[in-house]
Amino acid sequence: MEILIYVPEITPRINYTFRQVCKRILGFKINFTTKIETFIAYKGAKFSYANQRLGNEVFIQACGLLQEQGVNDLEINVSIWQGEPYFFKTSLQSDIPYDIFLCSFFLLTRYEEYLPHVKNRIGDFPAQESLAYKNGFLQKPIVNIWIDVFSKILQNKFKDINLNSNSSQVNIIVAVEKAFKYRKYGISRSIAGFVGDTIQLKFSDVYSRIKTWFYSNNDPFDVYDELIRFKNDYNVDMKFMFLLGDYSINTKNINHRKKIYQKLIKSMGDYCEIGLMPSHEAIHEFDILNKEIDRFEKISNRELESIMIKDYELNFPDFYISLDKTNIKKDFSMGYSDHIGYRAGTSHSFLFYDLNLEQASPIEIHPFFASSQALKNTDIEKFYSIKNELNCSYNLLISNEDFSNTEFKQKIYQITKHLKTC
Repeated sequence: MEILIYVPEITPRINYTFRQVCKRILGFKINFTTKIETFIAYKGAKFSYANQRLGNEVFIQACGLLQEQGVNDLEINVSIWQGEPYFFKTSLQSDIPYDIFLCSFFLLTRYEEYLPHVKNRIGDFPAQESLAYKNGFLQKPIVNIWIDVFSKILQNKFKDINLNSNSSQVNIIVAVEKAFKYRKYGISRSIAGFVGDTIQLKFSDVYSRIKTWFYSNNDPFDVYDELIRFKNDYNVDMKFMFLLGDYSINTKNINHRKKIYQKLIKSMGDYCEIGLMPSHEAIHEFDILNKEIDRFEKISNRELESIMIKDYELNFPDFYISLDKTNIKKDFSMGYSDHIGYRAGTSHSFLFYDLNLEQASPIEIHPFFASSQALKNTDIEKFYSIKNELNCSYNLLISNEDFSNTEFKQKIYQITKHLKTC
């Protein structure tokens, strides 16, 4: 299906936003025209995005920010229309009383994160500072909701229009920050851990260490077979992200040279998509990131496509600018570690847009809905209240360590089951 869009001027922001909304989500082929006579003469599906309506076409009034460049401190007032929040209000001429394309652009580009703000304890943009949190719509895929409103207006005008049909999917992204709890850490680190547990009176951990070392009991974090069964039994898509950084105060994993770790990475690659979880140092230093990418590709014998940050600051937008210099195609870091919801307002993947350079990147961002921390801290009844009326997908960030806790593992099962059927 092809649709013609009239705009007075084609800017990078307009090109990015309409390709995301109309092409990537709704599934249209789009053409722009800046000529009024061409638009009026066109007999197919069309709409205009401008200051004034041209005739009786579908018309969304533009508020102007998509024609601008740079980042400015904006005064934003959130209102409610048809039970849903919106901002960037338009006049009564518009078929929708707000500029849905500008609203979507604001959230997708994380415009507010370019503005001065107080960072949280891990140096990230706090959920509490976001427009969505302050106005009570963080847990709504609000961009998807706006686009659904727009699509119904198009369908009402053009009866034969065909839109993409979304299918709900639960995707589990497993962060392997510590491949094993006790095994293969070397004599000095193992002794230090044993002494530390003893001094801190962690006798259950001491007992577990001894059973793992001397009685061939499974390591508590060696839950990979169980994770694969979870994937198959619940019919979820699963990805594993492996930490390959050098040992440091932030990186406590076993050495990436250990054969057992390399075998694990290759083995999981036989069942699922695998990717890299960059170390804290790699997030800030491109040379270290490149080194860890090289390690992954040598161990796995494949080109790295996916990456994910968990429990560190996202370092937005610099981290995505660094990724643009690599061959990485997909990122799964967009979300808040301590809150469930949609950091960018959508459950759909989208391309990174650099507001400093005013250009889109080929990096595809796959936002997550909840991470381990948020899953633990959120009452399960909160998840049971979710109604997936738009067939949104849910990306859940967990770790292999989470599956060593029987109670939390059961909670993950229950949440997954509900999200697949709600």
